Amino acid sequence: MSDISALWEAESIAVIGASERPGALGRKPLDYLLRYGYKGRILPVNPRSPEILGVPAYPSVKDAPGPVDLALIMVSAERVPGAVDDCVAAGVKLAVIASSGFAETGEEGARLQAEVVAKARAGGLRIIGPNCIGAVGYENRVLATFSPLFGAESVPFEPGTLAFVSQSGALGFGAASLALERGLRPGWVVSTGNDADVTALEVLRELAAVPDVTGLLGYLEDTPDIGTLRELAGSGKPVALLKSGRTEAGGRAAASHTGALATDDRVLDAALRGLGIVRVEDIDELLDVARVFESERRPTGNRVAVVTTSGGSGILAADAVEAHGLELSALEPRSKEALAEIVPAFGAIDNPVDITATVLSDPSLFDRSLDVLIADETVDIIVAAFCVMAGPDVEKAVNALSRAAEKGGKPILVARTGADFLAPDAPRDLREAGLPEYPTPARALRAAAALWEVSRPRTLPD
Repeated sequence: MSDISALWEAESIAVIGASERPGALGRKPLDYLLRYGYKGRILPVNPRSPEILGVPAYPSVKDAPGPVDLALIMVSAERVPGAVDDCVAAGVKLAVIASSGFAETGEEGARLQAEVVAKARAGGLRIIGPNCIGAVGYENRVLATFSPLFGAESVPFEPGTLAFVSQSGALGFGAASLALERGLRPGWVVSTGNDADVTALEVLRELAAVPDVTGLLGYLEDTPDIGTLRELAGSGKPVALLKSGRTEAGGRAAASHTGALATDDRVLDAALRGLGIVRVEDIDELLDVARVFESERRPTGNRVAVVTTSGGSGILAADAVEAHGLELSALEPRSKEALAEIVPAFGAIDNPVDITATVLSDPSLFDRSLDVLIADETVDIIVAAFCVMAGPDVEKAVNALSRAAEKGGKPILVARTGADFLAPDAPRDLREAGLPEYPTPARALRAAAALWEVSRPRTLPD
């Protein structure tokens, strides 16, 4: 394991500042590691307690039986330099400093942070943080965090394929909880705080080498290093970043939050476009893009076909295609001939293809129309949009979409405008079929544009 990969592969974790006191931050990581079945060695460090939560404790990390793969430092800021010295003496290679009171607080805090980093670098210790909430690698049950997320009565976490790295720990784990609620599977969540040593981008680069990761997501406040961005883009894994501080007010807020420095936003936009890294505006958009990253299907072009049961949805989809820099496929003549035999006379065979509400009485309309679009060589991406369908009607549409997905390699995205109570099983069934679902055509097309952005051929700049 590399130094950084200990965040999700650690076989031994020391919690410096461990506590048995209910509600104490130093207790939460121990609770989580025990509750969620971490199989490695748990090493509480507290000079006043020989045992914490039934686990033997040690006066110092130097006294713990080695090797120690990961140390989680949860002591006050003025005690952190001593804890770092102890980690160096114990041969620890990676420490997560959860403590606050560093560069985010001003000059004195910045001086203390510089001292801590200098000590760590001199001793061969890498640092995540300070001022962070920790990290989770769920496959190995590495829960080196005090995030309240894992204290909830029921947390639908499971080994996943998405990796999320965030400078803001609260935002990062909050977004992870939303991802879980929406059926996404974030298997790795890392907060990096002030990025004093290891940066969020470095962690993303390390995660790009994990075979099971299909998509990389990041929230950044600091100006990203262009060299690391280039390496990340060259990994072959799709990347989406939410970079805050676009405005003067946002830049000031970022500086007070993690000590981040501002950058020219237009320069960053151009750099990300050139590298094929998707930039999003908010958490909702980040999670929408993440949904298409869970699938390994990639388009070979930007031409979209829309099949819909609603004329209004079709029009909104056509608008969104153009707004997001995609093309509405003209469809091959043979496709239009075939669709003319399928679509009701009062529908539309020009793209968007409107099969109308007749699908409620003839569910085969979806199957036959999708077959035509899959075979059409001018179509790279298919968006299926339907509204207010309920119960068995949605089930039939989902079955048709699932069969279509099995027949070809073209990405199919679903815009289902209607409440979940109309078809409670639909979100689960679509997820199981590998079909990304969105509540509106605009959101589906934004995700389609992101998928093309990370898929289109490009030569990376030197």
